[in-house]
Amino acid sequence: MKNQQHLKQIPYGISNFEDFQVKSLYYVDKTRYIENIEEKGSYLFFIRPRRFGKSLFLSILESYYDLAREDRFDEIFNGTYIQQNPTKEKNKYLVLKLNFSMVEPNVAKIEESFHSHIRNAANFFVNKYGKSLDVDIETAKKDFASANSAATLMDTFINYFKEKEQRLYVIIDEYDNFANTILSTIGEMEYRKITHDDGFLRSFFNVIKGGTTGSGAPISRLIMTGVSPITLDDVTSGFNIATNISLDSDINVMLGFNRGEVETMIEYYRQTGKIRHSTPELLELMSYWYNHYRFSMDAEEEVFNSVQVLYFLNEYLKNSRVPQTLIDRNVRIDYQKLRYLIIIDQKGAAAAKTNGNFSRLKEIIENKSVQTTLKVGFPVAELTESENFFSLLFYFGLLTITGVTPTYQTILSIPNETVKRLYYDYIKETYDETGLFSLNLDTYAKLMEGMAVEGKWQPLIEYLSERMAASMGLRDFITGEKVIQTFLNVYLGLSDLYFVHSEKETNKGFADLVLEPFLLHYPAIKYAYLVEIKYLNAASGKTKKTLPPGLEERINKLREEAESQLKRYSLDEKFQKTIGQTTLIKLVLVFSGHRLVYKGEV
Repeated sequence: MKNQQHLKQIPYGISNFEDFQVKSLYYVDKTRYIENIEEKGSYLFFIRPRRFGKSLFLSILESYYDLAREDRFDEIFNGTYIQQNPTKEKNKYLVLKLNFSMVEPNVAKIEESFHSHIRNAANFFVNKYGKSLDVDIETAKKDFASANSAATLMDTFINYFKEKEQRLYVIIDEYDNFANTILSTIGEMEYRKITHDDGFLRSFFNVIKGGTTGSGAPISRLIMTGVSPITLDDVTSGFNIATNISLDSDINVMLGFNRGEVETMIEYYRQTGKIRHSTPELLELMSYWYNHYRFSMDAEEEVFNSVQVLYFLNEYLKNSRVPQTLIDRNVRIDYQKLRYLIIIDQKGAAAAKTNGNFSRLKEIIENKSVQTTLKVGFPVAELTESENFFSLLFYFGLLTITGVTPTYQTILSIPNETVKRLYYDYIKETYDETGLFSLNLDTYAKLMEGMAVEGKWQPLIEYLSERMAASMGLRDFITGEKVIQTFLNVYLGLSDLYFVHSEKETNKGFADLVLEPFLLHYPAIKYAYLVEIKYLNAASGKTKKTLPPGLEERINKLREEAESQLKRYSLDEKFQKTIGQTTLIKLVLVFSGHRLVYKGEV
């Protein structure tokens, strides 16, 4: 076993590239993509989901192109591809780095905070480069301080460097961060104030554009990143020079890890002696939760979310076991910030209500995929159009490319278990906030444990069905077997005890719901479940406590059909392996509208 002091640390939460050498952190080398980026143009726009390593990659670019770091190039890039294969533009720029996630999104303070951020960045820049450029640093700072807006300040800054021999490389990280926060929490009106007409963000990008054109233009290169194209599209007339490279196949794995990189990482940390599971076991588990992103229709490799992989290994090595929570809390928090943009309408409403996209969200869970035209950009005013909404989910990382139809429609699907659980959270919390449906989660957790450990499934199924029947608002949503299946999929999926699969392919058929026990983490689970759902027209005794004439016969017929299906599904050899030594319970549930009219084991 290798001495742990000599092993590189897991770089979870680290986005400063220089720290990787100084602190001896494990690094998956992405510097080969610097060549790709250079060849794609001078002004670039790049989208990836939250928590995918964008800030780290921009830090790599900053270190690589910074004139002030030329003497430290070999120290910073030691052992990387780019150290051995540098381009002609290595350490040739003055780098202006902006990070809009640092802007206060409070509406009352946002413009002042943005202005302050630009001023601080400009002051840092002249402190760093001023002497070498023969600029009076204190005079420059006074000029910056006297500017009455961020746009005016940036114009002043650019004029200082127009006639200088050295050119600027402008890097803007999370360009849409505070704008998205305003849009999702306050509403479209306040968002439009900053992105349209003479809004301060639009005016700022006007000035940046001006710095890229004309004789002696100081900005030679620019790259900015974000999570969606909405804000860029809304300030388009102020900034229409950037090439969107987000869907280019040659940089599909520029961020994130491929399967081989994750496998190599697991094997590296096996030297600690703390990894008790086999590499294939951990690789399969991590793939199920964090893999299967594809950011180009022509890309061949699937991509793991790198931050989630680092989180998993970091947590695993603490106690030599699978983490208690497989979704990084920071990821949940980030995606919760987007929920209102996706499914909740807060524009002056007295109470929260679902917007037009909520039904589309349920459609995704029901069908697991959608066919659409993937849009490169669209303004916020067109967000309610289905193609734009599905495209937004793709850019957020809530859908991914899984295929193309013969007519070149893009097939988008839920990438992994993490995203599926985020959808479950969205649905549940939306039901809570709009008053459609709610559960006592302590009661739910106890009943789910009884189902998993003691095989007592009746109390949980009865609890869910009783709550469903008691919800007046939910009744309008219960329109068929698929809706019931989705509802149970969401609420059974709130627990980490099981992987819940809907329409899972088994022995010559598709099981409605499969509750596969998470045995790697919960070896105490004793029971697995196959569930077949049948549905009767809601008019069949909707308000009666006793079954109307003929209904019992119809229920028996559906029950017999379901029992036959379940017996066939349970013989599937692959499924039998996934449930280990647990006891399989096969359940038939028959609903009439929102009422559960039959429940039983096969």
